[in-house]
Amino acid sequence: MKFIFSFLLLLTIFPATVSAQPDDRIAKTPKLNYDWQPGFVSITELTAAPGINLTNEPYAKYYFGISTVAGYQFTRNIKAGIGVGVHRHNEGTLFPVFVDARYSFSTQEVVPFIVAAGGLSLNFKELNQSYLFINPALGIKYVAANRVGVSFSTGLMIMSAAGGRDSFINFKLGLEFKGK
Repeated sequence: MKFIFSFLLLLTIFPATVSAQPDDRIAKTPKLNYDWQPGFVSITELTAAPGINLTNEPYAKYYFGISTVAGYQFTRNIKAGIGVGVHRHNEGTLFPVFVDARYSFSTQEVVPFIVAAGGLSLNFKELNQSYLFINPALGIKYVAANRVGVSFSTGLMIMSAAGGRDSFINFKLGLEFKGK
């Protein structure tokens, strides 16, 4: 019992202690200072993806499109936002509406990051053909100038509907703008 109590106490104290450490890092260049600041973020990405596994189903062979995320950078490492887009599939067009969360591992000019995105891909011609999707991804961003970044990411897009599940390996090339 003492061990369990001590372990629980340690689990509650350790995160508070780590987050209370001062963060006094200084950026190497002014453009990194802007990248570190909290504020509005707009991310626009071109995407293309070949289907994997069963590609003879509708909407499963490939897709390409564009999406944009309007979000907020909370800390140097955490961003979240809401996105919309247009994806042209082999059988028609879907309109994704989704939530996008990003975590950056570094705070220099070249920044590796992970993405967790998910939402609905709407088919306005047949609403019962809409899909639920998740899209985890890994990427890298280059801080190109004050308030501007260029990113490339790749991930696994999984779309699911009543008729089945489709999977894709997607590639995204993005442009990120930060507000003041």
